[in-house]
Amino acid sequence: MLGATIVLAIAANFYELLCTAGFPMVYTRLLTLSDLSPGGRYVYLAFYNLIYVVPLALIVFAFVRTLGAHKLSERERRLLKLLSGVMMLELGLLLAIVPGWLSNLLVSLGLLGIAVGLTALAAWFTRAETTISREHP
Repeated sequence: MLGATIVLAIAANFYELLCTAGFPMVYTRLLTLSDLSPGGRYVYLAFYNLIYVVPLALIVFAFVRTLGAHKLSERERRLLKLLSGVMMLELGLLLAIVPGWLSNLLVSLGLLGIAVGLTALAAWFTRAETTISREHP
């Protein structure tokens, strides 16, 4: 479990760094432009990891611990796939039609709200179907 957590944390951090490469690039560029010794640069890199990478690893560890104790039901798996699929579809359409809108926070929040709303609606309908099928075998 610990090994899988470490691998997952490393993968999540690589993904995170790819998605938010701007801040790490600026940070390391400032380090290279500063008049620090190599040891001083490593201290600042360690500080960066302490502030940025370690909390992400702890978050991944917490999710693995809490979600590892609960097995997802078939319905929950389908709803999770629906949520991620709707989000990917929204992002794909946005990238194809108006990619500039991705920098707008309200558009991003709106896309997330739509995806969560559609998934909640599907959850409500599937809960109703489950209740009906239990009442009338």
